[in-house]
Amino acid sequence: MARKIHSNFLTLLAEKELREKRRIKAIEIAEATGIAPSTVGRWLHDDVYKFEAAVLEAFCDYFNCGLADLLILEEV
Repeated sequence: MARKIHSNFLTLLAEKELREKRRIKAIEIAEATGIAPSTVGRWLHDDVYKFEAAVLEAFCDYFNCGLADLLILEEV
């Protein structure tokens, strides 16, 4: 069976927004993580096919989560 890696970015963002009781903009994530806004945008749209260690680490730090929380391996 074929499998595909998907981002759980939107779910983590929604949970963070609920915890903090505020809307979080993509530019805020980019500024807080040092990740380019275009990269944050790709993650928001689950349009990521290359997973760079620095980006994964920055997002895990931002969301205070582990790699297994950020990425999901699904059967297709």
